[in-house]
Amino acid sequence: MKKIVLLALLILTVNKAVSQTEILKDRGSWLTFINKVKLSEKFYFLNVTQQRRVRFLKETQSYLFMPSINYKLNNSVTVGAGYLYYKYYPNGVSHSSIHKSENRFFQHISLTNTSGKFKIGHRLMFEERVIDLINTSVTPNVIESNKYVNRLRYRLRATTNLFKLKNDKHIMGRLSNEIRIRFANGITEPDFDQNNFEALLGYKLLSNSTIWAGYGRYYFRKNSAKYVSNNIMHITLSYNFDVTKKS
Repeated sequence: MKKIVLLALLILTVNKAVSQTEILKDRGSWLTFINKVKLSEKFYFLNVTQQRRVRFLKETQSYLFMPSINYKLNNSVTVGAGYLYYKYYPNGVSHSSIHKSENRFFQHISLTNTSGKFKIGHRLMFEERVIDLINTSVTPNVIESNKYVNRLRYRLRATTNLFKLKNDKHIMGRLSNEIRIRFANGITEPDFDQNNFEALLGYKLLSNSTIWAGYGRYYFRKNSAKYVSNNIMHITLSYNFDVTKKS
């Protein structure tokens, strides 16, 4: 009898916890432009510009600009550091009440290797974030201060040629998943922040230019009771430059 009572209490506790967790659903589009500039055999500059939209393509959710300098230790290992500016707009199910900004500094180490027909990439990134804080106790709301927090990101990516076209080019496939862990204070009290999944198809337009398109899912922990699930259409265009080549 005691075991039955304990089991009933456990079921009630789990159901209560689940019922207290709210999942906010959204759908959007992430439009990305990537430039890679080869500076030497070891150094390259990389910049990512991205606009994130919600309600599919109707409203801007955010905008980011992410330049970095990177150094190839060898053919498999790259290290780098950079800066990211992130602008939040008051749109979407998890929007802020007014526009706000975030400044980040980051460092990463990336490893690449091949496994059969797949190119496997690992990226470990550490971010130092300075985020605007909104005072919602006054009307209209205002940016009153900011907070400093750290975050750790790990991304696993696999890329391969799916099939060959008549023009001898390939349709490529890519699967990617990145998990992000936030810290409450320094690098203590780690907690789940978000998970980003992508399944994309790619096509090489030119020798230095590739377009990717496909599906993504962004799952974000807003707070202890609310999560955001966003189904995303990804469109990414990359265009590379090699300034070491002589004209």
